[in-house]
Amino acid sequence: MRLHSGEMNLSPRDVTNLDLRRLLQAGAASRKARDFRAAENLYLRVLEVNPHHAQALKGLADAYRGLGEMKRCLETWDRYGDLCPNDGSIQTRVGDACRRMGLAERALVHYQAALVHDPKDRYALTGLGDLHQKERHPEEALACWEQLLDLDPDLLHIRTMAGNLCRKKFDFLRAEHHFREALRVEPKNAHAIFGMADALRGQGRFEDAAPYWEEILRIDPSNSQVLCRSGDCFARLGRLDQAEALLRRALVPGYDRSAWLGLARVYTLKGNHAEAARCHEAILARNPGDARISQLLAQATPEA
Repeated sequence: MRLHSGEMNLSPRDVTNLDLRRLLQAGAASRKARDFRAAENLYLRVLEVNPHHAQALKGLADAYRGLGEMKRCLETWDRYGDLCPNDGSIQTRVGDACRRMGLAERALVHYQAALVHDPKDRYALTGLGDLHQKERHPEEALACWEQLLDLDPDLLHIRTMAGNLCRKKFDFLRAEHHFREALRVEPKNAHAIFGMADALRGQGRFEDAAPYWEEILRIDPSNSQVLCRSGDCFARLGRLDQAEALLRRALVPGYDRSAWLGLARVYTLKGNHAEAARCHEAILARNPGDARISQLLAQATPEA
């Protein structure tokens, strides 16, 4: 409901309950329209009349959240919490504010309280998963995301995050499951195709991985990570010329340790030990103290 300018200029003692309802309705409409500054002004007008108006405090906190003013958002949530200490519905939003301010321990408390209030609170599970990931607690993050996926198996972004976290933990079978589910939802999703290819590669299933590498190469033909990992896969399948071409392409932008290492493997498999040695030398030129490469170089260099 649009307010007339005269209504906005009423003194607090002249404001009626009807005026307050109109201000609150206008504030909600402004938030919905993402005009958060207008919403802020409207809710502050209500709080001038009644500093303990719970609905206005909730709306004001959300307006500050929309403006990215997280300190003021949290202060307002605290005021609301003092008035309504048993309102479990706000715990997720307070947790989000704390997380965005870097207050990890406090965010954790609020997310856990939200899940006590509602174990299926998807926003709390999402925020808690993100918090655990940033705090480097991968198992806890994965548990949150898999709870979310039990509630909605088609959450593509959560699927790919869960799959990528499994890949980082070298849990490739679990990663494969998540990427298969992601591809069921969106068969051409590049992140899921790459993840699937790499999860199969991590299990040593190079033949199964090859079609996924071929697909992601069509989608993203210049990505150095794709080029290096697909080259490694094809080398292990004996497709050495194809592997060499991919790894050479990865070197076009400049030095890439994985590409040089992959090329060394390809040349070793081809029996070209001199070229393999040159690849190892290129790595040592950048990292002279690399003991592993020094050892590989010794092995690749033919005896006199």
